[in-house]
Amino acid sequence: MRVSNQQLYLNNMYSMQNNSNNLGELLQKMAYGKSILKPSDDPIGAVQVMTVARDQAATSQYVDNIGALSDSLDRSESYLTSMIDIQNRMREIITSTGNGSLSTEDRQAYADELTELQEAMVDMANAKDDKGNYIFSGNETDTAPVTKDASGKYVYSGDSNTREVQVSDSTWITANSGGDELFFNNASDDIFNGLSDYIAVLEDPTLGPGDPTFDGQHAGMLSTLDDTLTSISGVVTSIGGRQNSLELIESSHADMMLFNEQLMGEVSGLDYAEAQTEYENSLVAMRIAQQSYVKIAQLSLFNEM
Repeated sequence: MRVSNQQLYLNNMYSMQNNSNNLGELLQKMAYGKSILKPSDDPIGAVQVMTVARDQAATSQYVDNIGALSDSLDRSESYLTSMIDIQNRMREIITSTGNGSLSTEDRQAYADELTELQEAMVDMANAKDDKGNYIFSGNETDTAPVTKDASGKYVYSGDSNTREVQVSDSTWITANSGGDELFFNNASDDIFNGLSDYIAVLEDPTLGPGDPTFDGQHAGMLSTLDDTLTSISGVVTSIGGRQNSLELIESSHADMMLFNEQLMGEVSGLDYAEAQTEYENSLVAMRIAQQSYVKIAQLSLFNEM
């Protein structure tokens, strides 16, 4: 079979183009440190890498969720712990006001301090997060949880709903606690209105220890404090448990992400020694093809005469 110069020329051109493409792909792989730049490089490996990358992205999102949730819980715990400190001081004051030797001025001084502590409690109950959302109002994050109605009575203006944050494929963690659970869901009176009533008793110069009205309010205020402390302490304990769970889940995610990175490296990572050898072989093939092209281009019937 006769092979024309044109066929030799085209074959040689195709060989050089093919070698050039191979060199380009090798250089790209060496630049990125990956053996798979497109699915056709390794169809099975490419599918495996995409699957692992999808899992890695989901896990990364869970880690972000955990970080944001942990910060939110830390903020809630900080406010609740401060409220416990305030209530402990309230208990000291209320216990002291049961002393019958106190003067009217002494009881008024205690009433003034309780008023300041009550205002501090309201401010903390109406605390906001870094985005300006109310922390203890359930899902009504634009509404202050503790407000006063037309009669001047403290009321809860949020809702009882909770927000759940997904931190793994199968785990959701409660992100918030409603003020109704903390302050308005006690067996006795709520702490805000209970304080208002007790402050009024302290400011009444006609009332004191031994008077049935005073003694009833005194006992009721101590009971309200106990109930509120129990509610708040219970939520603080719950937050601690949630934080522990988040730490364990985050540690598990970190291990999985490290494993996924290693797996992707094994599947798509480039063997530089092998790539360098292939690159050098391709360069040799390119030089041979170029030299052949030059010789073929110079072929002529006149050169053989």
